[in-house]
Amino acid sequence: MFHPQRTFVTLVATLIVALLRAQGATDSLEVFFEPPGGFYNSEQAIELYAPGATAIYYTLDGSAPTRQSQAYAGEIRLSETAVVRAIAFANDQPGSRYGQSYFFREESTAFPIVSIGISPGILFHPSRGIFVQGSNAVDSLWYKPGANFWSRREYPAHIDLFTAEGELVHNHLTGLRLFGGMSRLFPQKSLALVTRKRYGKSRFKHPIFGKKAPKSFKFLVLRNSGSDFGKSHFRDAFMTELVRDWDLETQAYQPAHVYINGNYWGIYNLREKVNRYFVASHADEVDRDSIDLLEHYAVRKRGSRRHYQSLLDFLERYDLDVQGNYEYLESLMEVDNFMYHQIAQIYFNNQDAGGNIKYWRPNNTPEGRWRWILYDTDWGYGSHSEQAYRHNSLAFHTDPAGPHWPNPPWSTLLLRKLLQNEGFRHRFVNAFMDKLNTSFSSEQATGLLTEFYAQYRPEIGRHLQRWRLSESYWEEQVDIMRDFAAKRPEYLRSYLDDYFDGGGARAVLVEASPGGKVLVNQQEEVERLDGYYFANYPIQLRAIPRYGYRFAGWAHDELADREITADLKAKRRYVFRARFEPFTHPLMDQVMINEVCPKSKRTDDWIEIYNNSDETVDLTNWTLTDARNEFRFPTVALLPNDYLILCRNAEKFRAVHPDAYNVVGGMGFGLNKRQENLGLYDGLGATVDSFAYEVPLQDTAFTLSLLLPTVDNAEAENWELRPGRGTPNAANPYYVESRVRIEQAQWLRLGLAAGVLILGLLALYWRRQQLA
Repeated sequence: MFHPQRTFVTLVATLIVALLRAQGATDSLEVFFEPPGGFYNSEQAIELYAPGATAIYYTLDGSAPTRQSQAYAGEIRLSETAVVRAIAFANDQPGSRYGQSYFFREESTAFPIVSIGISPGILFHPSRGIFVQGSNAVDSLWYKPGANFWSRREYPAHIDLFTAEGELVHNHLTGLRLFGGMSRLFPQKSLALVTRKRYGKSRFKHPIFGKKAPKSFKFLVLRNSGSDFGKSHFRDAFMTELVRDWDLETQAYQPAHVYINGNYWGIYNLREKVNRYFVASHADEVDRDSIDLLEHYAVRKRGSRRHYQSLLDFLERYDLDVQGNYEYLESLMEVDNFMYHQIAQIYFNNQDAGGNIKYWRPNNTPEGRWRWILYDTDWGYGSHSEQAYRHNSLAFHTDPAGPHWPNPPWSTLLLRKLLQNEGFRHRFVNAFMDKLNTSFSSEQATGLLTEFYAQYRPEIGRHLQRWRLSESYWEEQVDIMRDFAAKRPEYLRSYLDDYFDGGGARAVLVEASPGGKVLVNQQEEVERLDGYYFANYPIQLRAIPRYGYRFAGWAHDELADREITADLKAKRRYVFRARFEPFTHPLMDQVMINEVCPKSKRTDDWIEIYNNSDETVDLTNWTLTDARNEFRFPTVALLPNDYLILCRNAEKFRAVHPDAYNVVGGMGFGLNKRQENLGLYDGLGATVDSFAYEVPLQDTAFTLSLLLPTVDNAEAENWELRPGRGTPNAANPYYVESRVRIEQAQWLRLGLAAGVLILGLLALYWRRQQLA
């Protein structure tokens, strides 16, 4: 048997393997590395151990280990960054391939790190390597047809993904192939990574892009910034971030340092790959196998193009200035989604927008409508001209006879047809102005650009040095983007004014006092907007109070309704201020949150409401909120001195608490186990109750219960944390115990009084006997 020197780690490995065998695991020839891969400042002696193996073979150049590789005969001493890959054999039976990445004296970074281990010949072989031109390329054409780097073949590679803190979150074989179009011509090639069961992992399972993005991925892309390579290296990601909160599907983004076989390979932009898995992860309740996904001019990527072709046929035959025709088109596509896609592309001055479009619809329902995905925008934002902010891309995107590239007539058809409809024109103009006043305002765009610059500045030096790029040129490119961000809105307002006969721009200030927001043109919720709209396009404003507040009038007209249409014909500055005031319910502090269960696998989370008043309360359309979600009550009433349970699954809850009698299910969100802010509001938004908690991490199920219904539940000391299932639809334990103690004290006082009376009577009787 093959037994290197055993240590604590290898002994633990033996136990793990034994357990795997007991559970019927198929691969018992796992190779263990000690110390594990990671970041070191000095030379390390690496030991390999594989319980049950007769031999171990390893490589240090990234290539896949075989029986022809170096046989392991003792510790491996490493002092330079490398990927150690190993395979164990039990006689002639091979196990799976394993690997670990070791980094030595590498620069500190705030970026994640991706380490790739792959046979060097796959990438660099002079005739077959996919990173090289090869011998079949046509040198006379700039795009090098026949070059090896046009390969679409997939290869297994060992991938290690480390967080910026050095935590290893993915360590496995993963599929690797080249990615992108003309950006393959650059020396730093874009790569696609794909997990498959045959490699051993079916997903990257880590929130690579943060809490708000998907947390599991079938595909990832290591992007070389496309046509922005050698320039800012973050153009596409920056533009994506500008529209992050829009009604658009966009790729998440995270810059990362990449190493290939231990060699530094520069900064890549980690992105999601736009495919059916991407759609399913960004759209609620969409089956990835039940979509039509198209790109360019109805090129099918998934599903069918019949529905889209019928949409095009309809556009060719009918004009949309007929309202009925426009409404029919709305049943085929999500018009607002397309409108915002076009607004973004026009603002970006993306000269490649005609070629880089993808759109999709769910095809398992007749009501499935087309939506557009924003991606690959790096031909925009001054990528190819310092004066790009001046370009009239509104005319470019509405040209009926543009050149075959980059804006062929088919790519502008849909917007041109939609603009035939007067209602859409009005909505398009005001929506564009909304965005120029908010997401695309000079202040917001330059502020976000400053954040990107600060993120990249400490990291970009190594990348520029690796690819022999100019630091001063990088700074120039960022300056071009800064100019674009500052100057673009003014030029676009002029082009919109001319194209749509806007009648001139009017300065408009919209403000909301504390306690509410203003909805502008049915789309933008703002607390303050200082921008411009056109004289010939009235704007709509609606005052929206927050929970616990109500609308108290407009400063310029206290009698005006919450929703107004503002005419801007006069040449002056317009000011609209919405006022709000606190709004409380008459039963505030009487209908209250009484018990909260943030952790229970058996019941899921639940909340108990108690009515401490002497009247029945109609809770219909009341709202319970946490920091991000809200639950609207169905038709339900709460009797005096009674309890109501709100839970996620009423059937599951009753299985654990069969005595619970007043239960409402369907609460569509769970509670945070550590800290939460809860609010209870009536149907008009008046505050009824609020409660916030912060507790230590608990290992078992627990509840938070109010000590007494007469105390202030906003005070933390009036709550107690109790392990167990809680007491739904019943008085809380402390309240019951205190009542028992009160009754015991009363009985004790009665008992003492009775005892004193008896003793007094006995003493009187004894005295009379003495006198007698």
